[in-house]
Order: sequence, then C-alpha cells, then structure tokens
Amino acid sequence: MQPDQKIVAVKFGESDKTYDYFSGGLDVAVGQRVMVPMRGREISVEVAEIKDHSEVAKVAIARRDVRTDEQRAEKHPNGAHVWAPDGTMLDEDGNMFTAFANQGEPA
Repeated sequence: MQPDQKIVAVKFGESDKTYDYFSGGLDVAVGQRVMVPMRGREISVEVAEIKDHSEVAKVAIARRDVRTDEQRAEKHPNGAHVWAPDGTMLDEDGNMFTAFANQGEPA
C-alpha cells in the first residue's frame, strides 16, 4: 500500500459488515455511493468509513455512482435499470439510449 493511499470501508446493502477497498485516488466521503468490482461486474455500494490503513484491502473502487436515489430505483417494465451508474440513460436492453443521438444539426 502506498502511504498516501486512503482506504474506503463500504457496506453492501443493509448489512453492518464492511469491506475495505483502496480509494483509487478518488476523493470520496462517508455516505457517498461508489462502484466496486465484484465477480466480473461492478456493484454500487455505500461508503461507511474512511481509513488510513487496512491489512485486507486488495482492490480499488472503480468510480463514483452519480445516480440519484430516484434514478437508482427507476426501472423499465422488464426490470432493467433506466440509468447507468455514470448517469447515462439506458434502453430496456441495457444499451445507451440513442433516441436523440445522430440526428444532426437542425436545418
């Protein structure tokens, strides 16, 4: 661990147990949501504590989860998320919403 590297303790869901991740150079605060890598994908978790040292941290957080609570809860009728963690709108298949993309300049 680098001496200036902060440790972020995160909580998964309603559990009281925390898991340590490196901050990855991101400036995060307690209560903020971040994305962490887990089993081949990324999961949104809540920052529970900021630490200076950890013996168990092995992986860094990926990025901030910029969605609001409302965006995080909003789903398409098929259950797919409407908003990606980076704030991009998604279609029902989980692809970036492109209804207004590539329409060019108005005449």
